[in-house]
Amino acid sequence: MPDRSVEATLTKLNSLRGMGSLAIAPELQKFLASKTNLIAAKSADLIREANLKSLQPQLEEAFARFMKTPTTTDKGCGAKQAVANALYEMGCDAQDVFLTGIRHHQMEGAYGGPVDTAAELRGICALGLVRMAYRDVMVELVDLLVDPSHQSRIMAARAIAYSGRDEGALLLRLKILSGDKVDDVTAECLLALGNLARTKALPFVRRYLDSPYPALAEAAAMALGEMRHESALAVLLEEWERISLAESRKSLTLPIALARLPRSVEFLIDVVVKQPEPIAAAAIEALRIYRHDDATRAKIQNALNARKSEALHALFEKLFIA
Repeated sequence: MPDRSVEATLTKLNSLRGMGSLAIAPELQKFLASKTNLIAAKSADLIREANLKSLQPQLEEAFARFMKTPTTTDKGCGAKQAVANALYEMGCDAQDVFLTGIRHHQMEGAYGGPVDTAAELRGICALGLVRMAYRDVMVELVDLLVDPSHQSRIMAARAIAYSGRDEGALLLRLKILSGDKVDDVTAECLLALGNLARTKALPFVRRYLDSPYPALAEAAAMALGEMRHESALAVLLEEWERISLAESRKSLTLPIALARLPRSVEFLIDVVVKQPEPIAAAAIEALRIYRHDDATRAKIQNALNARKSEALHALFEKLFIA
C-alpha cells in the first residue's frame, strides 16, 4: 500500500510549483532534509526549477546523507540523481558531489539479476564536472567511456563533446575505431565527434555512411548535417545521388535539413515536388524544423500547390499549421 503521508507531502510540494522562489525556499529546504528519498528528490527538482542556487549547501548535504547507506535509503538512486541534476543545471561548482557521483555504482536486485541504478547519475555528474571546468575532467571521462553501463558510455560521449576540448576528439575517434558491443554507443560517439571537431572530422565520419550497421550510418549522416557546412552538405547530397532505395533516401532528409543552409532547403523543396510520395513526405517531416520560418513555410506550401497531393497537403497541415 502506498504511504499516504508521503503522497500528501508530494501533493503539497506540487502545489509550490510556480510560486515565487523566495517564498518557497524555506519549505523546500525543510522537505529536502526528509529521510524519504521521494520527497527529497521532488524537493531537489523544485529547487532546480526555481533556480534556488542559494540552497547549494543543503543540496550537497542531502547528497552526502543518501550516500551513507545508498541502497537502503535511496533505492533506485532517485534522490541522489535529482540532487546532482539540480546542482548541474544551476551551474553549481559542486566538485565533491560530482566526483563522488561519477564514481558511484549502485547494484540492486532485479528480475534477471542485479542492475546498476546509478548509471544516469554518473552521466549527470560527468556533465557537472565539465560545466564547472574541473581540471582533470578528461581523466574521469576516459573511465566513463568504458563504463560497464552503455547508458553511462553514451553520457560520457556527450560530456566529451560538451567539454569542447581538442583531446576529446582523439578519445572519441579511438572509441569509434575500437567499437562497442552496443551500436548506440558508437553512434553517439560519431555525433559527439561531429559536434566537437566539426569539418575537421568530416573525412573520418564520412567513412561510416556506408556502415552495414544502420545506427552507425544514420548517426554519421546526422553528424554531417549538424556540422552545418557546405562541404558536409555536399557529402550528403553525393550520398543521395549514389543510393536509390527509398528508405535510404528517406533517412537522409533530416540530416540534410539540419544543415540549415539555403541549398539544403532548396534541395528538399525540390524533393517535395519531384520525388515519390513516401520520400516527399519524409522531406516535409524533415523541414518541420522551419515551421516558425514564414518564408520557408511559404516555399513549401507553393511546392505542394504544384504537387497537388491530398496526402502531402494533409501532412503539411498537421505539421506546420495545426
